[in-house]
Amino acid sequence: MTSRLTSSLLNRTRRPLSALALDSAQAQFQLPAMPASLSMRPSKQRFDPSQHLTLDGPKSIHTLSAFGMDSKALNVPDFGATEPFRLFPKETVSIINSELEKYAMETTYRSPPFAPCVMRGLAHKSDFIRDLWEAPQLQSLLSSIVGIPIEPHPMAFERAHINVQEQKYSDSEMAQALARQEAVDEQPVFGWHTDSQPFVCITMLSDPPEGAIGGETHVQKSNGEVVKLQFPAAGYSYLLQGSVIPHAAMPALNYKRVTMITSFVPSNPLFSEQTDLDLAIKYSPKKELTDEFVKYRCDYMSKRLKLLKREGLGSTSDGVEFCEKLLDEIMSDLKHTKDSLSRVKDVLTKP
Repeated sequence: MTSRLTSSLLNRTRRPLSALALDSAQAQFQLPAMPASLSMRPSKQRFDPSQHLTLDGPKSIHTLSAFGMDSKALNVPDFGATEPFRLFPKETVSIINSELEKYAMETTYRSPPFAPCVMRGLAHKSDFIRDLWEAPQLQSLLSSIVGIPIEPHPMAFERAHINVQEQKYSDSEMAQALARQEAVDEQPVFGWHTDSQPFVCITMLSDPPEGAIGGETHVQKSNGEVVKLQFPAAGYSYLLQGSVIPHAAMPALNYKRVTMITSFVPSNPLFSEQTDLDLAIKYSPKKELTDEFVKYRCDYMSKRLKLLKREGLGSTSDGVEFCEKLLDEIMSDLKHTKDSLSRVKDVLTKP
């Protein structure tokens, strides 16, 4: 992207700003890498993208259009979700699971209702996991799938979140239910919702057994039809525009399910982004998470303000309209940040 918006873009400023970002999807805006935590310790295995990534990509992609959603009206890419595809070789999965064991005592929380336990902050602790998600090759692949440049969420707490879901029924209980052809409880462990982060990459870290029952992610089309995403093996991932598509996590009925979730944001600051603290504050170190959130929101809004400084008003009414719209969005960003902090104030002030 040039130092000034092209006249063709300015002529279209009556459209939302995120629509301009879609028009200029080739533009790259690099967010600074998160500083490594002082408690980070070197991993035995150094990350090597040539060995530790599988970059073939998905064989099938669901678009928002196919789901009955209007991406233009939503001012987002037409990407919806991928079918699960192998992203990490078996060796990488083994290394990741070793890192989970190493940092289990430092990163495990047991309060969420949607899993017996979660692990948070691994990207602060493990340089292998940090380097994996910051790999340019990985970002390039996922960006090509979505259709715009995306990058790992600047909040390191939103990278490599781990959900550990224990087997819901014992083998004998499942065998008895199946023998009697009885229905088993398949209520979602995390009900229908959309995410505050734009995109999410979910990776399976445990191998489902032959005859695995449950554990799918259900995604919902606009007509209510449900598409089920099921991992065939550890090392498989799927990418989802979770801020737009309602989805629900189903229980793994006859096996243990361990997943790793990393959020992604558009690289272009013209896209609006609405990360909040509402859920994460319930299972994260409160002060560290909030400090990271405030820093991220300040950096994000600063990048949007720098667009104004760089582009200027210009000499046309379209240029003024662009600035007005961007300022309106920045004011909305400030309110969103303040409201998010206000909603968790009571949690933060508890001893």
